[in-house]
Amino acid sequence: MIMETAKEILQKGHICDNCLGRQFGQILSGMTNKERGRALRTALALEYAVKPFPTEKSNFSMFNFRKGKNPETKEKSRQCFVCGGLFESLEKWAEQAAKKLQAVECRTFVVSTSLSVSLIRLEEALWEEIGIEHCEPIKSEINRELGKLVAGRTGKEPDEGKPDVGILLDLERGRLDMQINPVYVYGRYQKLVRGIPQTKWEMYKETVEDIIAKPFMRESGGRDHAMHASGREDIDARCLDWRPFVLEIGSPMKRTFDLRKMEAEVNRTRKVRVSGLRYSDRKEVVAVKSLMPDKSYRVLVLPEKPVSLESLKKLKRISLIRQQTPTRVLHRRRMKSVSWKALSRKRLEFTIKGEAGLYIKELVHGDSGRTRPSFSEVLGVPLKVKELDVVKIHLPKARRE
Repeated sequence: MIMETAKEILQKGHICDNCLGRQFGQILSGMTNKERGRALRTALALEYAVKPFPTEKSNFSMFNFRKGKNPETKEKSRQCFVCGGLFESLEKWAEQAAKKLQAVECRTFVVSTSLSVSLIRLEEALWEEIGIEHCEPIKSEINRELGKLVAGRTGKEPDEGKPDVGILLDLERGRLDMQINPVYVYGRYQKLVRGIPQTKWEMYKETVEDIIAKPFMRESGGRDHAMHASGREDIDARCLDWRPFVLEIGSPMKRTFDLRKMEAEVNRTRKVRVSGLRYSDRKEVVAVKSLMPDKSYRVLVLPEKPVSLESLKKLKRISLIRQQTPTRVLHRRRMKSVSWKALSRKRLEFTIKGEAGLYIKELVHGDSGRTRPSFSEVLGVPLKVKELDVVKIHLPKARRE
C-alpha cells in the first residue's frame, strides 16, 4: 500500500524528498522525512528497474496540479510541485533568524510558520488525491527543520513551552520576524508614602509600578512594562505589609539582571520597598492576581462630634456589609473584626480586618448611604477618614516568602 501510494505521488510530477517522505510521516519511524522520502524513491527505482523513478534532482515535467501549476514556481522549473523548493531555501531563512537572535539576550526560541495560501491549497489538493492517513502537516516539518538549523547556528535551544524568543516565518509575505517574549520578575512591595497610585494613571506622574520598573527598563532595554499585583491600595493609603506582584517587561533586549542590585535601587527611593525578587512566568501572574486574602487596616478617623467608648461597642455587631461601587454593582463583603483606640476626643484609630474587596473608607463614612451598615450609621455621628494604611495582608502560608 505504501509503495503504491508513493508511486502514485511520483507520477504526478517532481517532488522533493521532504514532501514525499512527509506523506508517510506517521509510519516508517526512526528517520527524517527527507530520509524517508529518499528511501521510498530508491526502493521504487529498484522495483521498477527498467524505467527508474526520477531522483529528487532530475528534470521531470511539472505536473499540472488540479487547477494549475504551483504559482510559486516557474513552468519549466525543477522545483517540487508541493513546496516550490521551500526546503531548499530553509538555510537562507535560518541565516536570517540567527542574525536576529544575535541582537538579543536569549537562551531558547521557538519557530512558527504562517503558510501562504497557495502552499496550503497545494498540500490539501495532494491530500485529497492520496489521503491523509499517514501524513504530517507541512507546517510541522518546516518548524522542526528550521528550528534545527537555527539551533545549529546559534547554540540556542528550541523550546515550545516557554521560549524567550519567537521566530515567525511568514511565507505569504516572504519575510521572517522576531517576537521577544516578556520577562517576568516576582516580588513583594511596600508603599511607604501617600499620594501615588499603584499602576499607570494619566493624572499622576509617578506610580509604584514606575518606581519598581525604572531600573529594569534601563537594564533590559525593554519596550514597556506592566505590574500584576494581588489587589491594590488607595492612592492616599500606604501599604505597610508586603503585597505580592509580578513585574512584566515587554520585548527586553536583555533578560538577566542582578536582582539584588535592582532591589537596592528601588529601596533607595524611600517611597517603595521591594523584597524577594526572583524570575517568574505568566502562570504566576494569573496565580498572584487570583489571590483574595483578607486584609487588616489602620484607619485614623475624625468624628464630627465626640463618640463615647461605650457606643463604639456597637460596631462589634457589624458583619455582612452591602456596598455599591461607582459602577453600581452591589457587593456583599464581611468585616471580620474591629478594634479601636481613642487618641483624643475627636481622633479615633480603628484596626479593621475584612474580606478582600471590602471598601474601608466607605465602611466608615457610609458613602451617602451606598454602604450599609456603616460606622457613621451605627454610631449616629458623621465620620471622616483622615488616614488609611494597609497593615496586614493575610496570605496563605504557601505565599509568604
